[in-house]
Amino acid sequence: MKARLMRHKPLLLFLAIYTAIFWLSVAAAGYVMPVITALIISVVMRPLYDHLRRRFFFNSAFAATSITLLVYGAVLAVLGYLLYLIAVQAVSLVQTYGYLIKEHLSPPELFDSVREALMTGDLFNAASGVAEVVFRTVPLVITFIIFTFVLTIFFLNHLRGIKAAILDRVSQSRRETVSRVLTTGYGVVRRFIRSYIILYFITFVEAVFIFWLTGAPYPLAFGFITAVADILPVLGPGTVYIPFSIFFFLQENYIAGVTLLVFFLLTSVLRQILEPKIVSDTVKVHPLAVMAAIYFSIVAMNLWILFYVILLFMTYKVLVISGVLPPLNEKPPKS
Repeated sequence: MKARLMRHKPLLLFLAIYTAIFWLSVAAAGYVMPVITALIISVVMRPLYDHLRRRFFFNSAFAATSITLLVYGAVLAVLGYLLYLIAVQAVSLVQTYGYLIKEHLSPPELFDSVREALMTGDLFNAASGVAEVVFRTVPLVITFIIFTFVLTIFFLNHLRGIKAAILDRVSQSRRETVSRVLTTGYGVVRRFIRSYIILYFITFVEAVFIFWLTGAPYPLAFGFITAVADILPVLGPGTVYIPFSIFFFLQENYIAGVTLLVFFLLTSVLRQILEPKIVSDTVKVHPLAVMAAIYFSIVAMNLWILFYVILLFMTYKVLVISGVLPPLNEKPPKS
């Protein structure tokens, strides 16, 4: 038993260190999120940055700034357009089903409720609370976007320099190992991000088709919202599909409502089949581990569990490929 424990000592040490670093990162997520977001975006955009440098001989700073402006501008434009469509749809729903409000909440009752809220101060307190949250959140979001934007340009322009600086600070005997870890880790992260981009694109295409088939308004916009909701296991596509199904039932369009629910169930099953396969193939993580990570995160309604399990296997794979850790199936040396 002691010999087996000593043989697995590097793996146990890795698990302890990884867990400590991960939960410290989660605790400090509010502070390091701009750095992590900018680093992920720069890793995704790096091939395009290199292509512009090689093909069009762009200056490094100009290429980094141009790509970052293009990506951030496109994302902000899409989000702004989606918010506009949501506002238009909300107004349309209120106008269409205003009679339900009048039927269930008559004017005298409404006036009595407003007068009571004014007398007790509840309405003023609620409005003050909302205003305080808005005034705190808006500057925070603007600062986050600006800081992340600048960091993205920096990482795009200096990723190779950062790697060289790290290698210069390690001893000559460990330089080759550290270089392998950084190179392998970069490739694994890119494949991991690419795999989830594929999954969310599949969700987007499915949602657009379903909304178009059932005659829902703005299928492209709501398909995008469905893909964004799919990122969080707590929400998922049902956050969009179920309200739309209820909307169709209220319109007495029972065929569209039932069709939407059936397609929602089918896409959910398809997602559970495809996600372990795509992620395990591109990141080379065992499908059972990915399935377990998805299941645990859904049961606990905690997205961090999904990240913890998948990043654990990703980090372990990188260190095994780089020769830092032994594989689990390695046989002990014969005595």
